[in-house]
Amino acid sequence: MNIAEEMAKKQLECYNNHDLEGFLSAYHDDTKVYNLIDGSLIMEGKEAMRARYGELFKNTDLHAKLVNRMVIGNKAIDHESVTRGDGNPPTQVAAIYEVVDGLIKTVWFVRE
Repeated sequence: MNIAEEMAKKQLECYNNHDLEGFLSAYHDDTKVYNLIDGSLIMEGKEAMRARYGELFKNTDLHAKLVNRMVIGNKAIDHESVTRGDGNPPTQVAAIYEVVDGLIKTVWFVRE
């Protein structure tokens, strides 16, 4: 397993366990998260991630199921099915995690 796959796996496990500090430990302090479709910056920096995911993790029904993962060099590309426990069907998400110096540096998301 290369480092990109390790970091994608770690952050997903911590996401599903609602372990905020473990989740953030997979990311650089200055990580940037983008919408892949329009290129817009969704959030920047670990503190912005802490605020956003801290709120998300309060939902104990939040869960991301890994549908498929492929790894190309320093990038892990995940297809995830995300449930929120709100009665709506799962949301399909594609995430590209770019790992630099052993941590996730950039993320691009595509959502349904």
